[in-house]
Amino acid sequence: MNGNPGPPPAHGTDAAAIEAANRALKDAAWAEQNGLAERAIAAYRRVVQLAPHIHQAHNNLSGLLLGIGQAQEALAAARQALALQPDDPMVNANAGQASVACGLVDEGIALLRKALLARSDMHPLRALLADVLVDAGRLEDGAALFSSVEGQYQNDARFLAAAARLYARVGLAGSAEASYIRLLQLEPRRAATYNDCAQLYNEHTQFSKARELCLKGLMLEPDAPVMWNTLANAQACMGQTGEALQSYHRALELAPALAATRSNLLLAMHYSSEVTPAQRVQAHREFGRLHAQPAAAARAFANSADPGRRLRIGYSSPDFRTHSVAFFFEPLLEHRDREGFEVVAFADVKGPDAVTARLRSQCDEWHSIVNLPDAVIAERVRAAGIDILVDLAGHAGNTHAAALAWKGAPVQVTYCGYPDTTGLEAVDYRITDDIADPPGVDADYAERLVRLPGSFLCFRPPPLLPDITPPPGPGRGHVTFGCFNREFKVSKQAYDLWARILRSVPGSRLVMKCLGAADAGTRAFLLGEFERRGIPAARIELVGFIASQQEHYGWYRQVDVALDTFPYNGTTTTLDSLMMGVPVVTLAGDCHAGRVGASLLTRIGIPEFIARDADEYVALAIELACDPERIAGLHGSLRQQLFASELCDGATFMAGFEFALRGMWANWCRRQGATLTPRQQAMAAFDFSVLRRS
Repeated sequence: MNGNPGPPPAHGTDAAAIEAANRALKDAAWAEQNGLAERAIAAYRRVVQLAPHIHQAHNNLSGLLLGIGQAQEALAAARQALALQPDDPMVNANAGQASVACGLVDEGIALLRKALLARSDMHPLRALLADVLVDAGRLEDGAALFSSVEGQYQNDARFLAAAARLYARVGLAGSAEASYIRLLQLEPRRAATYNDCAQLYNEHTQFSKARELCLKGLMLEPDAPVMWNTLANAQACMGQTGEALQSYHRALELAPALAATRSNLLLAMHYSSEVTPAQRVQAHREFGRLHAQPAAAARAFANSADPGRRLRIGYSSPDFRTHSVAFFFEPLLEHRDREGFEVVAFADVKGPDAVTARLRSQCDEWHSIVNLPDAVIAERVRAAGIDILVDLAGHAGNTHAAALAWKGAPVQVTYCGYPDTTGLEAVDYRITDDIADPPGVDADYAERLVRLPGSFLCFRPPPLLPDITPPPGPGRGHVTFGCFNREFKVSKQAYDLWARILRSVPGSRLVMKCLGAADAGTRAFLLGEFERRGIPAARIELVGFIASQQEHYGWYRQVDVALDTFPYNGTTTTLDSLMMGVPVVTLAGDCHAGRVGASLLTRIGIPEFIARDADEYVALAIELACDPERIAGLHGSLRQQLFASELCDGATFMAGFEFALRGMWANWCRRQGATLTPRQQAMAAFDFSVLRRS
């Protein structure tokens, strides 16, 4: 939070110094106003050298340094300003931000509170402090900064906008909605409010309301790219993939540089059975072309090129919370070699919860990157001395995929959260296996593929699970198929094949459990897809979100046979199904997203449920549905078969995973001139046979 450039130098310095300082002040102000951060920083450095008593110069220098990720230098400048003007709210605000960025959270909170006490009308400052409190796990304290003064600012649009955003972040959806409604009453033609409220509805499964708000907002501002993006998100969540792709394309026509929107488009392309592999590959390459940062990626690193030393591994994700990624991230923490690796998390978690706290407690360091620009995120990673940064999100719900282009670590890896390439040359490796990514697909990736010796995933089952009951079919007199994947994974081809299966198995039903089932518009769309294919709505049961994990798993007791989605397979849902004894029929596709099911079923020893084409998928489902004895046997054995498989063997998996990390690091060290031992050479070649012999 920068103030004005400051007064001219005081009398008492020599005339030449005064003149030079004045020139530097003017240059700094001009550069800052025109977004030339490096020039402004250089000018302010000159001012504080010539006239160190000008607190505004120190303060503005601090804000600019913080803006480019130089947290330690920013804090030093802020403390200089604070020594000169300890009661200035702007100085306290900057010093608070810099302290937080350097990990001095309690000190930062105290400084920000002091600033807000002096300037309670500064709502951006109130929002900043609230975010810091939320990042520290103090959600109630963050919300109280707004709820305690609501009565004073009910007619203040800036306050209401900030309050709504904060309430949404901490899960107070009702309070957030009330703030947005009040804001619309005050400013009914403020299109941004329609967009923000629509985002809230998207986050809380009210997809139809989100779509309608976006359409109203677009009547006010038809060329608002962010609104088109939010509309596309709503359409995708309703299962309307074709319409969503059109809306994403429209947003990018208006603003081609919107990296987050392009990431959303790339993810949504995997949902459609009508998008070709060549189109997906080209779209990812286009992302890499548009968002590459070659100058930043070419910067040297100060990391010691010692291939055998303890490494600092960074993991970056927005999903360190109640999310499927946690099932696969936690084994990496539990089974890691603590003597060989430190773990540092970079969390873009807007709504931290109990899972966030649990994951945080298992990491050596934790950095919040919420609301930070891409370049600053990379600087935070660099400043933390990370050797290998492992991205766990890719383009899946990640607003910061482009941050990887700024190359915050010597080695960057993408893994787990996204079923495709990032498209970025700055990302060196992608961890996978030889079933999800068989030989011959490497050219489709910007990264070098590293295929682990077994599964590319390790699964941590929840500690408490309901007992498995016999399949429901014999007692009901009909077979129940099930799919618990999100509605956007159900492609047109999936509807076609599921309708064929239902027609071929008399009396059979399908249970679809998905978030959108609670939304009236989404329900109508989903049921309409079946009715257009001749399947009455009465044969389809839609089940919405269930907060209780135990009740969620309990719904698998209602299913005889699970049907996987395609071309984007399920992952956690497939494992959940097997964990509850329900067999899964999958269709192996032509890319990673469509081959995860094949990888999982192979690893637990039931490859017979992997179909090679659409007709075989239908035939397998029908054959299994007509064999109740086989279904009963599978319901009684699949849980233990999963738990005994390599998918749940954390120690063995982590040995291979860390061998791969060591190989990546050895390759970087060798390029810096290091000499590798024979074992390190094997690591660099990703020769996992050495690991098996040791």
